[in-house]
Amino acid sequence: MKILYKYLPIAVFLLVINTIAHGCQNANENDTQNKPMAVRHVNVQNEKTDQAAANKAKDKLLEKEEVTEVRGANSKKDLILAVQVEQFDRFRLKDIEKQSKEMLKKDFPGYSIEVSTDQKIFWELDKLEKRLENKKISDKKLKKKLRHIKKLMKEKP
Repeated sequence: MKILYKYLPIAVFLLVINTIAHGCQNANENDTQNKPMAVRHVNVQNEKTDQAAANKAKDKLLEKEEVTEVRGANSKKDLILAVQVEQFDRFRLKDIEKQSKEMLKKDFPGYSIEVSTDQKIFWELDKLEKRLENKKISDKKLKKKLRHIKKLMKEKP
């Protein structure tokens, strides 16, 4: 009986550790399965709403270490992108925006480039990308929507 009392706490401890480790392992597997798309390449056959420049810019921004997701769209003159960054890098949002804009100006000289880290802009561009992908937006509406998003970017919180 003394042996049972001696080894019982050790057995309970090992059982608890095993249960915790097993639970954490399943949580990590679920995180990788539910991970959102980092970038959505919008393929539009219509020449007026061609999103090749936006797709290239998204790939370029995803190369940055702190960027986790990118959304964006372009018209003939405007290129608007929104990025999400890792939690720790949220302290340097303005710096990340500035660096991203400078990097993209070199690669896309003919465009007026806007980069934002604002969540609202990210959501608006996400909705716009979905509409472009489903071909539910004309060139005129695209330009109007991009002007609206630019206006939202200029608002102060």
